[in-house]
Amino acid sequence: MNYLGGYFHEQRIRQSLSLGQLARLVGYRNVAKGANKICRFERGGIVTDNLLAALADALGIDHPTVERLIEQDRQEHLRAWEAWVNQPVSMQLVVRYMAAVYGKVKMPADITTHEQAEAFACEYARQHRLRVCLVLSRRQSVWIDDEGKVYARTEATPDKPNMPWMQARNDKRKFLFHFE
Repeated sequence: MNYLGGYFHEQRIRQSLSLGQLARLVGYRNVAKGANKICRFERGGIVTDNLLAALADALGIDHPTVERLIEQDRQEHLRAWEAWVNQPVSMQLVVRYMAAVYGKVKMPADITTHEQAEAFACEYARQHRLRVCLVLSRRQSVWIDDEGKVYARTEATPDKPNMPWMQARNDKRKFLFHFE
């Protein structure tokens, strides 16, 4: 759900403004580009601080309303993340073959506990001289060096995954490797 973008969309429609008209009002010379940015905001909540302020001014939306909607979106995001992170998934071993190149190793079927999985992961890392990440759940991971020693135990937060990911320079997106 995107309460902030939805509210701005409702206000734009209530004021009988098209995307192009609103883009002109907030100062875009390239109206199509501005309209696309406004549409992306209304649909997905993606907006810069400057554009948000300009849209609020153009539509006559006060700061307390914007802050309330941002908080509502944040709370909804946290609820959805908690539901997702608490879903049970099978344990997975992610192997780092080289920088930014990862793969999964199938866990033996007889491994059923976190302790057994950690012992297997440590031995695998030591034998193959590779760093690995044992994903115990969507919330918890164990990081093991190429000597088979645990060097970190991490817990995911809504803004920080606990499994291997990469990010291209100057790009805000994080690329996660597919897991259950």
